[in-house]
Amino acid sequence: MSTFYSDLSSFSEFTQFTDESFFVDVPSDWSVVITDIKGSTQAIKEGRYKDVNTIGAASIIVVRKCLKDFDFPFVFGGDGATLLIPNSHVAKVCEDLSALKALSQQNFSLGLRVGVVSVAHLNELGYSLEVGKFELTAGRSIAILRGDGLSVAEKLIKSDASFEYKESTEKEVSLDGLSCRWNPIPSRRGKIFTILAVSRQGDAIYTQIMDKLSEIFPDGIEAANPVNIDLTTYKSVGQLLADERRLHDSVFSLPFFLRMLEIFYAVLVFKFHFPAIFFNAKKYAHSMQTHSDFRKFDDTLRMVLDCTPDEIIQIKNFLEEKFLLSELFYGTFETDSALMTCFVEGLGQGQHIHFIDSENGGYASAAIGLKRQMKVLA
Repeated sequence: MSTFYSDLSSFSEFTQFTDESFFVDVPSDWSVVITDIKGSTQAIKEGRYKDVNTIGAASIIVVRKCLKDFDFPFVFGGDGATLLIPNSHVAKVCEDLSALKALSQQNFSLGLRVGVVSVAHLNELGYSLEVGKFELTAGRSIAILRGDGLSVAEKLIKSDASFEYKESTEKEVSLDGLSCRWNPIPSRRGKIFTILAVSRQGDAIYTQIMDKLSEIFPDGIEAANPVNIDLTTYKSVGQLLADERRLHDSVFSLPFFLRMLEIFYAVLVFKFHFPAIFFNAKKYAHSMQTHSDFRKFDDTLRMVLDCTPDEIIQIKNFLEEKFLLSELFYGTFETDSALMTCFVEGLGQGQHIHFIDSENGGYASAAIGLKRQMKVLA
């Protein structure tokens, strides 16, 4: 199984995602696996975006556990995820995602779509797909994806049933490590602002966007990281247990019992500030900022930023100007709080990652405006 991704050198400044030298072609013997929630727009209207986020993040975690220590690229998209998988492991991965699909329907009443398009097929159609690695912190990187093959794969999966994986399984799914234990994080600076931007004329526009953001945030976009530790609070025991039971096929199991013990211990530490015996709670809490994916790129620039009203106006004006100049499509969304869904394999450096979206709609709501612009000018 190819280790091209684990062997790939990473870059440490997010703005370097526009530098082609950090990217390589995805091998032709790999495939694009895409998951998304069917009917996510209606679920959001019903106030269930946290559930949507949970299943979206769960699809990454299921594959991580399926492939164990094998490193593969993935991007969290709010209502689903994009994953690149070696063809030799696609069947096993899709079987486990099928088990997640069953749990999603049974415990969350959310339909999960799982689709697969081979990179070889995309190449045959004349489309490309490249990947790079952005290092969040030592030992933890996130994938950056480039190329028109990604949007084509998504269109094929949603429009052609032959690309959707529909087989069912009796297998139980393990979501050990998935943690949704933090309340929505309120904005410290005014509003949580979600941005989606897609170029219409090559990659130069992304450099312009990042330059504009550097002008708006002279201390760097890290200053707009929505993971504000001082405002982050833990859920109650009742909320946590209610959330946890839906992540298990059965509550009458050893894994659920062990998770209950873990929850009680975590509540004592994070909610009631009992001394932590097994780890440095303060260090872990502060590391959530550096381990968060609040900015990413998968041929679409995705950002969740904590902004002042004036900063939002400046960003919107810039995006609208570039849209009118036919340089990009964009969608935005504003709300009061950010959502954080966590995958915790361990509490040390690089052993956890925190998927960031915004409350009440986030990326999915921003995508509505983005797709509307694309449709009008199609």
